[in-house]
Amino acid sequence: MFCENTADFPGPDPEWGLICHCPACGDYGLTHDVLIKSSADGYSDYQKRIIAIQIREAWEKKGRQGCVGPLSFEDLQAFIKKGRPDALDLIDQALIKLDSRFKVIAGIGAVDINKDYIWYQCLSPKELVNVLEMLVQEGWVQSSDFSAPQLGLKITAKGYARLRELQRVNQESRQGFVAMWYADEMKVVFEDAIRPAIEFKEEGRGEPRFRAVRVDSVEHVNDINDEMIAQIRRSRFLVCDLTGYRGGVYFEAGFAYGLGLPVIYTCRADWCDADAFIDAQGRPVKELKDSSGRRVSIKKEGIHFDLAHRNRIVWQDDSPDQLEAFKKQLTHRIQAVVV
Repeated sequence: MFCENTADFPGPDPEWGLICHCPACGDYGLTHDVLIKSSADGYSDYQKRIIAIQIREAWEKKGRQGCVGPLSFEDLQAFIKKGRPDALDLIDQALIKLDSRFKVIAGIGAVDINKDYIWYQCLSPKELVNVLEMLVQEGWVQSSDFSAPQLGLKITAKGYARLRELQRVNQESRQGFVAMWYADEMKVVFEDAIRPAIEFKEEGRGEPRFRAVRVDSVEHVNDINDEMIAQIRRSRFLVCDLTGYRGGVYFEAGFAYGLGLPVIYTCRADWCDADAFIDAQGRPVKELKDSSGRRVSIKKEGIHFDLAHRNRIVWQDDSPDQLEAFKKQLTHRIQAVVV
């Protein structure tokens, strides 16, 4: 649907409106609301590519097994909003992805320009060629021929030095980045559980092992998104609290995951699963009207399917006893995963 190579089939049950198989995007499903609210013709070529890139990323995370989804109309809108990395990140990630594909150090690995460009988050096969040529120009990769659809590439010693540099920056960092909902009700959770869990003191040390950083507490004059990306790059790990179903939190977690940083997921129990909103009389609220008078269906979202299978720490509420238990569990997880 979002790529010229896609083959579409009817879904196996009512939840799945369509199943798509694509050698470039991977295998994914769409819900009926996607077919009703939008079509491929309703997206620009750029938006189609961005959606395809995010689908391929999700499919890779599943180990290329089964289908991603079913994806809803809201999922596709979130994919478009998420976008893709900037040029420098794209080049670094291309090197990291090449390394992940090669089984032997300095061995020759194949890249299929026409099928793999989406995996490398490029908008076209030509853009992937440009990215790989830049890797060659930097001396990180060797390639004999860029005219063939199947490229034989080899990472050089300089390329492995760059990979070590990318890894070392984070290994030496004492910063733990926190991605979370910035609501008033979450302040006590951050101050009494998440911050002290990150800023624990090791035996024999007079200062905390790590420092907790949220982008809203950093003084800067940059665009907030640029500053957030910069702070994540400087971090050793990321604590991602999924309470509130915040799109920005998912973006930050995905960016950190793409950099190879450890991401520790947490969530308040009542936000783990989807639920209905209710009014003051306890009646379910299923839809509202927007400023144009159109009906908008609403529900309280749970953890998104991309992360629903991830191991996470579930905390119950902001009572002192529960926050203390949450803090201890998060500290132990950081000590086990990061230190």
